[in-house]
Amino acid sequence: MLRRRSPALLLLLLLAAPAIADEAAVDYNRDIRNLLSDNCYKCHGPDEQTREAGLRFDLREGALATLDSGDAAVVPGNLELSQLIARITTDDESEKMPPVDSGKKLSASQIEMLKDWVKQGAPWDVHWSFVNPQRPQIPERLNDWGEGPIDAFIQRKALAAGLTPNPAADKETLLRRVTFDLTGLPPTLEEIDQFLADSSPQAYEKVVDRLLKSPRYGEHMARYWLDAARYGDTHGLHLDNERSIWPYRNWVINAFNSNMPFDQFTVEQLAGDLLPNATLDQRIATGFNRCNVSTSEGGAIAEEFRVRYAVDRVETTSTVWLGLTAGCAVCHDHKFDPISQREFYQLFAYFNNTADKAMDGNALLPPPVIDLPTAAEQQQRDDLNQQLAAVRKKISTAVAAIDYAETQPEEPPSPEGRPTPAEDYVWFDDDLPPGAKAQGDEAGDSWKFVTSDQGPVYQGSRSHTRQSVGQSQHFFTDAANKLKIGKGDKLFAYVYLDLLDPPKQVMLQWNDGNWEHRAYWGENLITFGMPDTPGRVHAGPLPELGKWVRLEVDASTVGLKPGAAVNGWAFTQFGGAVHWDVAGLLTRNSQDQQGFDSLAAWAAADAKLAKSDVPANIRALAKLEAEKRDAKQQKQLQDYFLEHVYPASRATFQPLHQELARIEAEKKKLDDSIPSTMVMAETTAAEEAFILVRGEYDKRGEKVKPGVPAILPPTPADADPNRLTLARWLVTKENPLTARVVANRFWQQLFGTGLVKTAEDFGAQGENPTHPELLDWLAVEFRDNGWDVKHLMKQMVLSATYRQSTEVSPEAYQIDPPNRLLARGARFRMDAEMIRDTTLFVSGLLVEQVGGKSVKPYQPSGLWKAVGYTNSNTANFKQDHGEDLYRRGLYTFWKRTAPPPSLVIFDAPSREACTVRRARTNTPLQALALMNDVQYVEAARNFAQRMLKEGGKTPDERITFGVRLATGRTPDAARLAIYNGLLADALASYQADVEEAGKLLAVGESPRDESLDPAEHAAYTILANLVLNLSETVNKE
Repeated sequence: MLRRRSPALLLLLLLAAPAIADEAAVDYNRDIRNLLSDNCYKCHGPDEQTREAGLRFDLREGALATLDSGDAAVVPGNLELSQLIARITTDDESEKMPPVDSGKKLSASQIEMLKDWVKQGAPWDVHWSFVNPQRPQIPERLNDWGEGPIDAFIQRKALAAGLTPNPAADKETLLRRVTFDLTGLPPTLEEIDQFLADSSPQAYEKVVDRLLKSPRYGEHMARYWLDAARYGDTHGLHLDNERSIWPYRNWVINAFNSNMPFDQFTVEQLAGDLLPNATLDQRIATGFNRCNVSTSEGGAIAEEFRVRYAVDRVETTSTVWLGLTAGCAVCHDHKFDPISQREFYQLFAYFNNTADKAMDGNALLPPPVIDLPTAAEQQQRDDLNQQLAAVRKKISTAVAAIDYAETQPEEPPSPEGRPTPAEDYVWFDDDLPPGAKAQGDEAGDSWKFVTSDQGPVYQGSRSHTRQSVGQSQHFFTDAANKLKIGKGDKLFAYVYLDLLDPPKQVMLQWNDGNWEHRAYWGENLITFGMPDTPGRVHAGPLPELGKWVRLEVDASTVGLKPGAAVNGWAFTQFGGAVHWDVAGLLTRNSQDQQGFDSLAAWAAADAKLAKSDVPANIRALAKLEAEKRDAKQQKQLQDYFLEHVYPASRATFQPLHQELARIEAEKKKLDDSIPSTMVMAETTAAEEAFILVRGEYDKRGEKVKPGVPAILPPTPADADPNRLTLARWLVTKENPLTARVVANRFWQQLFGTGLVKTAEDFGAQGENPTHPELLDWLAVEFRDNGWDVKHLMKQMVLSATYRQSTEVSPEAYQIDPPNRLLARGARFRMDAEMIRDTTLFVSGLLVEQVGGKSVKPYQPSGLWKAVGYTNSNTANFKQDHGEDLYRRGLYTFWKRTAPPPSLVIFDAPSREACTVRRARTNTPLQALALMNDVQYVEAARNFAQRMLKEGGKTPDERITFGVRLATGRTPDAARLAIYNGLLADALASYQADVEEAGKLLAVGESPRDESLDPAEHAAYTILANLVLNLSETVNKE
């Protein structure tokens, strides 16, 4: 019901009348600019290519100019002589503007507005957003509502529209609102009770200060920023493979938590690499510029995509900081805003010499990248590097100590370029080859070696063994010294099958980059490989039991062609007990440390091979005729021969190589565990930039240098033309846009809609601010207080405007349905991540760990496969388990071609492009997800468990506990009756069908408290599911 106004209030309204009357007058920026932009600029705007009749309405001198006809479109103060008025009022369709076939038509009120404007002298202003904001005079308060400047501006506008701002919301509602807005999570019951008990005037401010210090604050603020930064965990195009850039997300979280000034926040992201003596953190920050989608698709033209990346970076920068749609000027001058195509490519020039390649290689870490070791990890890395240097020095010393003389003249090699005859090369016996990574059914514990007193041994001191019931195996990969396959070679291994417990089948498998090389003996039970292919060759019956048998198979039979390099070997069996021993290759091919006493013979033989493991630079020397090698080249070739080939030195170098491989493997394991991230860097030579005709990458026009649009203040004349200058320019005091644009987005976070609704567009096609003076005040307050984000957020949430009740009468709603005048509190559905996080939080499942890699919680199967290429590493979704299922939504793995479905259904963007304003829909699908998605059902189960264990003894106590946890409110008697009725019905149903209760309680991976009665637990789960679906739960009010 509309509140009755008092006589005193009516008097105040009368006193406010002059201000209200002023606002009713025609204002160019408020009333005319957008009208002309929407209806006239297409043919009479900034774009010279589409301009007709030489008339332009975006400039005053253009609108007032005398045209070729001798007339003028606008003659200030004179309706009869103004062709604009004549054309919009004529009944002649051939003369009427906008043209009949344009699909546009002015309303009667718009025509009257244009008439009034001309009659008032056609006053003209520069577009409001290009005028530097000044701190406006704060309106006088008209009653005792509100306290600070924000409230004064809001009150004046509301009263002028016939609205009275609401009183403050109740304490429970206010605490829930501000806790969500500053942390993205609801308050705990303890926090609610503490706030209710605190009657001091500073109680609310103390809450705000506490929330701003919470690590949850940075996580929540970062989520909005990552939309703008178009953060994703995959490249976004073609294979859409995974990329590593999550340390940038950590940086954003830490920046907000530490309250990094926004100007510094800007500079470090756009140009941290260009700062003098840039720190590791400043380089991580440049991940912002690496968040764009990228590709490595076959047939893609590198230059085309290099241009696309730079265009994306211009568009993103202009949206995030300037609130301009600069991308509209890629192909031609902007049709609505004062941004020419030339000026677009001047901005483009700032991003034209970045060091990232156009083709990302589908790699996890396409350069430039940096490692991020901890101090302890860096110390360990330094220690290992010292150990490697010491071993390499021993090797070089040992090589120098060998007194080698060529004992054999160079002879023509055999036709295959290999020594003859064939002989066994033992690849491994008592130990795995150097560098080999032991794996199997038991992971790192899969290999079991036994000595002769523990079981049969064919040769040396040990064999390896396995006993199983069904299919089982152990294997290794990544051996440093690979088996080099030659023509006619045979693979062999010795096997001993237990007499009392024989297997039904044994299989050998070899890896040369894949495992599709297999031979088996015995029955056909092991599942690997396709029949009748090299990936599954039947080599014979099961070997004789109780004795050592040599298994041998032609390498070509299992698909290993000459030149192949085997790095792994697998030993597989079906049941029984099996011992394995010596394994290797019967070959004429020179293996590492095998063969040749003569350097000349070895060099000649290796030079004839089609493929070789010998390093390319050494092979080049081997192919060079001996007399053409200089002394340095001859020494380099001989040193390699003595270390890796010469049989007489094998005993010297084998232990050193093993030690080297061990240290390198340890260092690789360490390096692989150290996170790395993509960063930005400049090329050494600056690339020239050109206007691209119609935006085509291969149609270069006039050359341009880095610069900014002329409508905005220039960069310093003596500044370097690079990204650092651009970044600093964005946050100068003279820039009219950045402070407004960013302050508006922070307002949007809290109130659901910005003072400028079109947060992405502050240009002519964008919406005018509802409260222009307030926007300017916020911008100046933000800028002049050191770009202090927490200060600005605190100012807004402390205002009476923010603290208002959301109640609205029918009369007030009719005046302002969307609540743009803010005479009531903002109420809207929360964003996707907040809904999910809230559900996990109240259920007790949420794992709060700040930072770290992205995680893969529950999602329906097959979604990635539907959009994925088979050779993409994100073609198949592999769900995480344990705590990773319950991290905040901020950390959910973001595959751009198939974003997280439980978030997308609540309007999360794909992040293929910059997003500064999410859509907000309410659909049946959202309700279905909340009721049926496994993560929400599991959360309801755990929420019910909390009600039963923590909520008290009676249903009323438990229901009250649950409702307060989820909504912050205490249910009244009527609602308690409804909840109790639902609970009783569900309990009766599950008591009659305990099996169905068990099915419900089995949803999700978290364990259930088995001490709870299943029927009662299931009934409370249904109740919890209902509470989590309440409007009060999923909406912020």
